[in-house]
Amino acid sequence: MEVMIAVPLVLPEAALGVGALEEQVEAWGRRVMRQAMAAAWAAQASLRAAGTCPGCGAAASVGAGTKPRRIETVFGPVALPRQRRCCAGCGRHYQPDDAVLGPEVGAGRLSPRLRELAALCGAGWPYREAARVLGRLRGAPLSAETVRAVVGTVGSAVAVAQAQAAVAAAAPPAAAPVPRPVPDRLEVELDGAWVHCRDNAHGLEVKVGVVHAGSEQIGTTRRALVARTYAATAHGVAAFGPLMTAVIEGRNGFAARLQELFGDGAAWIWRLGGELLPDATGILDRWHLREARRRALRAALPDKAVRAPWSERVEARLEVGDVPGAVAVLADLVAVAPHPALDEFAGYLKTLAPAIPNYAARRAAGARIGSGGVEKGVDVVVNRRLKGKRGMRWWRDRVEGIVALRVALLNEEWDRLIPPTLTTLKLPAF
Repeated sequence: MEVMIAVPLVLPEAALGVGALEEQVEAWGRRVMRQAMAAAWAAQASLRAAGTCPGCGAAASVGAGTKPRRIETVFGPVALPRQRRCCAGCGRHYQPDDAVLGPEVGAGRLSPRLRELAALCGAGWPYREAARVLGRLRGAPLSAETVRAVVGTVGSAVAVAQAQAAVAAAAPPAAAPVPRPVPDRLEVELDGAWVHCRDNAHGLEVKVGVVHAGSEQIGTTRRALVARTYAATAHGVAAFGPLMTAVIEGRNGFAARLQELFGDGAAWIWRLGGELLPDATGILDRWHLREARRRALRAALPDKAVRAPWSERVEARLEVGDVPGAVAVLADLVAVAPHPALDEFAGYLKTLAPAIPNYAARRAAGARIGSGGVEKGVDVVVNRRLKGKRGMRWWRDRVEGIVALRVALLNEEWDRLIPPTLTTLKLPAF
């Protein structure tokens, strides 16, 4: 089947610059694509089934012209000429082409490709900016509310799909497992990010995790995580655990020869990490440990000159993982300048002692001593989209959908998760 479209490109008599010429050709190209879409749809009318009458179910019908339906595409609005039939039994008019349009367009007007692009832009930018960019690209306006509705619908479906996949991955295998390569190294980093929330005046925490195989040099001063995979949810630790289990299981990480868990001082990190990877070596982030020491000693000794020698003594012991030595120095300081912050910091060290290694030895061996990987993960998964604008507040389910879309994009699972979602959802009318 061949469809011929004749749309001449009309240019002014005066010479145009590159920018003006590009604008003219772009507008012409969109007109060609819109006409081609309508012509191609009409050309394939005979290939689509006539269907049965939705009123009486009779198959016999006669043609009754066409009835156009406008849809929005990535190159602008297109009026598709739908076949119109008249039932020979009850005389009802209907459009059999709706059986084809319904699964892909739903009750609205956005094509699957435009919905995918709206979901991609809306997951990365504020809805108004996303709508403005899409309007410029397609040569026709698209409302911010439309982008918001698409992101909410698609994001929620992707979040459900990710949760279901996590539950399936955590379930015992029905058959004997297929032998898989055993990785040499597995590193897991966990953290959380607070977001202003409409459900809770105090906000909500998005749990974020990144699983990788260490880092590699990518320049003179920069390093990048090897084979990193993210997981995140706004529904608490109970939902976060299966997601992390699925990510670790996906790379056979539970069988890894070397397992390490990185995090800050949050109790939930070490509790969940102990459940996920009981054999992993815990590593308390060095920066968070230093900040905890600074806060405690600054509270007890406001004068910097007096505080400096005590800080050096505590830091020297923490650098080599000597927790008892650091606690002993704190006890000496308490005798000189008693303060509740010192007792609190000493308890902090005793609680996290198993996760305080010899940082100097690890640094000398080129091993990682911090959870910078998940700090960056919090930035790219949560902060860049859900924070940064004063007064920005979210419903929990909306956060979950956007986080799911961003994780799918960062994990390079977009092409696997999004297209099926676009054609199976019952979409709202836009």
